Amino acid sequence: MAALALVAVIATTWLAHLQLKEQQVGFTCDPQACRQIAAPQEGPGAPFMEGTIDLTGDGEPEIVQLEGHEIRVLQNGAEIWRSDPEWQVVDVALGDPNDDGRYEILAALWKPNDAGKRLNHPYIIAHRGGTLKLIWGGSAVTYPIHELLLTDVDGDGIQELCVLESAHPGDGGDASARTLSVWDWHGWGFNLRWRSEPGHYGNLGVTAGNTIVVTLKK
Repeated sequence: MAALALVAVIATTWLAHLQLKEQQVGFTCDPQACRQIAAPQEGPGAPFMEGTIDLTGDGEPEIVQLEGHEIRVLQNGAEIWRSDPEWQVVDVALGDPNDDGRYEILAALWKPNDAGKRLNHPYIIAHRGGTLKLIWGGSAVTYPIHELLLTDVDGDGIQELCVLESAHPGDGGDASARTLSVWDWHGWGFNLRWRSEPGHYGNLGVTAGNTIVVTLKK
């Protein structure tokens, strides 16, 4: 029993040590790059579970939910769209990712290719022609996406895509290492503006002043 008690004390001390090593950091961006700044007052982001956005353009927002690994869209309390069950959605951002003046859903997801291999993609789902549908399917990414958000990082009136992605391609290297990257829409896809050095980043969020916020474990 004494040995078990000792193990419990060591485990508790170890966990407390890990918590002390987690800190909040911020990044601010200009049209070319981003730089780390002192930790913002506002807390880090929380995983997307539900949000509201006017996808149909009628002035009445729809409810978008991430239920397990599926996206549900509700209108007046009724489900009007659900993502393909083959998609394993890992995160969702609501906004105008393609800068066309209309609101859409941007999703990061895993799906099998024709050979059955699961690959990671960014997809845009939008209301077009009277129905919700996939309007843009990004190619499989080299560095899998774990978290994403849409925000105007440089104050130019256009939302940029912010991503926490694996620091190593596929399953190589340290599986917990991430990079923070910022992307611009170029007409039919995203161009990389800036990417951080690898770190153990998580909890991607943004402040009211459009400072990107993440937690960093050291």
